[in-house]
Amino acid sequence: MRPPREDTVPWYKQFWPWFLIALPLSVVIAAIITINIAIQTDDGLVTDDYYKEGLAIHKDADSAAKAAALGIAGEITFDTDTGALTLALDKPLTNGAGLLVLKVIHPTRPDQDQQQQLSPLGNGRYAGRLDPLGPAHWKLQLRPEDESWRIEGRLVLPGSNSARLD
Repeated sequence: MRPPREDTVPWYKQFWPWFLIALPLSVVIAAIITINIAIQTDDGLVTDDYYKEGLAIHKDADSAAKAAALGIAGEITFDTDTGALTLALDKPLTNGAGLLVLKVIHPTRPDQDQQQQLSPLGNGRYAGRLDPLGPAHWKLQLRPEDESWRIEGRLVLPGSNSARLD
């Protein structure tokens, strides 16, 4: 009968101890990375005053209904190279509204939202300029300064450089 085998190699030079240590160590490293991501990034999806925003939904619905009753609609064109905006309303506004306010809203990143006043060019046409927009399905909201009505549309970049607002 042979005597039992004795390992002369120390434990730290063998495969299995390191394999068993690597499994929980990888979980600890992933947890540290996840915590860093959570701390450094802002989701921006939760509003501070959700109750007031909920009440504002009714006001927004009323302003959209008023725009529909007035027959306000149009087409907006965006030049991605220069940032120039051109709005052509289907029919000129009868109340002589001066400046219109266009909000360009990113679907998930509020730090990329923009607001621009559009100047009248005459005959239902308006112009303005935006900072460069990245790829996204941008939500467009157009209102007069008194916020009496609102029309909306979607601008998909890259893709189309125009959007229908109604």
